[in-house]
Amino acid sequence: MRVGWKVFALLVQPFVLAAACSGGTGPAGLPGPDTSKGEIVIASELPATGTDGAGGRPAQQGAQFAVRQAQAVKGFKLSFLPFDDAVNGVHDPQKGAQNVAQMMADPRVLGMVGPFNSNVARAEIPIANQASLAMISPANIDECLTQALAHCSPKPASLRPTGKNNYFRVVAADTFQGRAMADFAVDTLKMVKVGVFSDNEVFGKNVADGFNAEFAKKGGSVVAHQDFVWTTTADFTPFLKAAQAAGAQGIFAGATSNTKGCLARAQMKGIFGPDAYYLGPDAIADSQCLAQAGDLATDRMYSSSGIPDATRSPDAAPVVDAYRKAFPKIDDVGTFTFTAYDCARVLIDAIGRAIDANAGRAPSRQQVLEAVATTRNLKLLGGIYSFDANGDPASPVLAIYQAKAPDWVFAKQFQLPAAP
Repeated sequence: MRVGWKVFALLVQPFVLAAACSGGTGPAGLPGPDTSKGEIVIASELPATGTDGAGGRPAQQGAQFAVRQAQAVKGFKLSFLPFDDAVNGVHDPQKGAQNVAQMMADPRVLGMVGPFNSNVARAEIPIANQASLAMISPANIDECLTQALAHCSPKPASLRPTGKNNYFRVVAADTFQGRAMADFAVDTLKMVKVGVFSDNEVFGKNVADGFNAEFAKKGGSVVAHQDFVWTTTADFTPFLKAAQAAGAQGIFAGATSNTKGCLARAQMKGIFGPDAYYLGPDAIADSQCLAQAGDLATDRMYSSSGIPDATRSPDAAPVVDAYRKAFPKIDDVGTFTFTAYDCARVLIDAIGRAIDANAGRAPSRQQVLEAVATTRNLKLLGGIYSFDANGDPASPVLAIYQAKAPDWVFAKQFQLPAAP
């Protein structure tokens, strides 16, 4: 089921209510939340300083804000403990692993928000896995962290020595991008025929194949498909002419700007009419792509993104505004601020259910992990969350961006249905 902006009216209300019921000491003379049972800690593991801190620090603050809003859960005080995996300003897998080891030594830590970078995740997952520590990333998009695809090395199973999954994420893996763009092409652009090419690299071919499968599933026809060796290809005109002759209304490029992903767009001139569409993944959503497209860098170009953007919804304004009051600097809001907020809210929800399942007593990490894994239809800023067996969101929200030279602008976002 696709989810439009109306869903955010439902998403925000539980957060505002929770903050009102458990936040602070309340109006003068009223007691604060019950914290008589002890303390539970939610940690974060993100690059918070240096160059990488520009993205990691606002994410850390998003998670911190969610814990600050809740303050307590089922009679336990909630505290936030941030860790920084940046070394000399750059994320460092070894430092991340050391941070996770420190979390494991603190029995109060029942879950963590992070990591931010996929190579750090590979170092941390095996360590946290042995302690049944639930990890929820607000930013990792590498499909190989959760999906045992042919090109993946190492495979996810090798990162999980216990044989059980302890890693989750709230953003969409790269493999969802082709599927999302196919849905957008059919449902919004009303496309029925398309030409598809890839740069024959792992990422490009995967998103192109994903687009093909979903487009066909929704009743569309891929009338031309070719995998190019991008290092030796500069002329796409034979492919473009074949696609146009077969009735294609546009092209999907499974490529990146660095692999000439938008050169074919420029070469559509004189072959396709001005209304033809050009679609691709997030790796074409930059100025380099628009420069490659030349005169055809128009608003008929669209790219996908696996990162939902809560700030685009007026209905999400209460939470966004409250955060901005707490963190008022311009650079306090980043791409992953509210995905990190959602990660913390998933943990808070799971901790609450684990406490209930443990007869009101402090739960174990294993009990919290099991509760995270069984999260179902939890309404948060970035969508309605359930997790599949791999730890991916079963129905991720993806955003679509439109070219408005010299930049790309937000167009819409929607929730993909769960895979059958």
